[in-house]
Amino acid sequence: MFPTASRAVEYGGTIGGVLVLLLVGLVHGTEVQTFTIDLIAVTIRFVFLEAVSAIAVFTGFVAVTGLLLVREVWSSRESLEQVTAGPRLTAVVPVYRDHEVMDVSIESLCESAYENLEIVIVPEPDDEPTLQRTRELAAAHDRVEYTLNGQPGSKAGAINHAVRETDAEYVAVFDADEWIAPEFLPTAMGELLDGTDVFQGRRVPRPTGVVETVAYCERIVFHASYKLVELFGFTNCRSSSTVFTRETFERVGGYDDMLTEDLDFAHACYREGLEVRQARHCTNTMEAPHTWTDLWGQRKRWRVGQIEVLHATVLELLRGQAGRRGLISIGRMCSSLFGSLFTLALVSKLLVLLILGIESAFLVPCVFLLGTIGIVAWRDGKDGRIDGLCWSVALAPLLYPAFGVLTLKSLLEYLLSWDGSWYRVQKTGA
Repeated sequence: MFPTASRAVEYGGTIGGVLVLLLVGLVHGTEVQTFTIDLIAVTIRFVFLEAVSAIAVFTGFVAVTGLLLVREVWSSRESLEQVTAGPRLTAVVPVYRDHEVMDVSIESLCESAYENLEIVIVPEPDDEPTLQRTRELAAAHDRVEYTLNGQPGSKAGAINHAVRETDAEYVAVFDADEWIAPEFLPTAMGELLDGTDVFQGRRVPRPTGVVETVAYCERIVFHASYKLVELFGFTNCRSSSTVFTRETFERVGGYDDMLTEDLDFAHACYREGLEVRQARHCTNTMEAPHTWTDLWGQRKRWRVGQIEVLHATVLELLRGQAGRRGLISIGRMCSSLFGSLFTLALVSKLLVLLILGIESAFLVPCVFLLGTIGIVAWRDGKDGRIDGLCWSVALAPLLYPAFGVLTLKSLLEYLLSWDGSWYRVQKTGA
């Protein structure tokens, strides 16, 4: 079966774009740069290739963001107050074709140390296997109830429906395959009762195999990259491992029905000037993709969703609805996209240095990257979140050029062939 014309252009554009970026990196990387220091009696001139400065900047980025992430993950749990008795909290779990995995989130939520908790499962009306398991869990646990999704086919609609059905002033949102630590909700409520609008924990894939370990490493790479923008006041909050007040929900208008409704929610909270507390030492786990196809498909879905959110935000800005924070929000998304494309040009510059025998250009950033992953994984292992990593952790440096290819492919797909559909990862309950 031959691809459609738009698909053919998309594939050809991806290959051509990758080659162009590699060529640009090669041309720029071989340019000679000079740096001069004028002293009283002597002038010192440094002559080096542009590739050297580019790799040095990239190495500094990997080192600094990695250290910031390690510092946060290893920070003391005692720094945040835990509240086990307080106002009613509703935990919302949207489910669709999740009958084999939803026990993970529901059972772990039932073990939560927060006492005044109700758990609301939101199944689709036409998903009988999941609906049947939902009824069984509701019958087995006093904390659990369910409501049918009032906007079938939409995760955002499921969350919005559940929030509007409850009168609780505090709401938490989780995915069906999420394992939630017993202390997570007490910690979140401690922050919300202290005045925070949104509390966001860290969620990592469970590294149970080769592909799953790469997925775990990829999340660490992304979490580290977030640290840089957080220094400028932008904090991510999503539709999983997230707790917020009803006032927050109403101020941003709930979740929009988008491919990545969580990213849209994060930027909406930023534009409203809401206080988001990110605590990556409060860690939950999720099921990782089990095949390379699922890993690629899921990450591409997230990237296409980011482009969709960027497009919507640009339109709001043009209509005069976004303001100064909207402009910063756009800059944040653009920096993420173009930063990923930059990694492809960086590959050529790295090859130039390797040809010249400068192996440290590759080894030094790899040491910082693998060191960050190892220290974070050590913490997650001590906390009982993971059992360890397999040999595929060595593939982590390849994630950076993979981000570039993924971003280029997602941009072209969004412009040429995306029809609003989304890739669904196969979940097994592992």
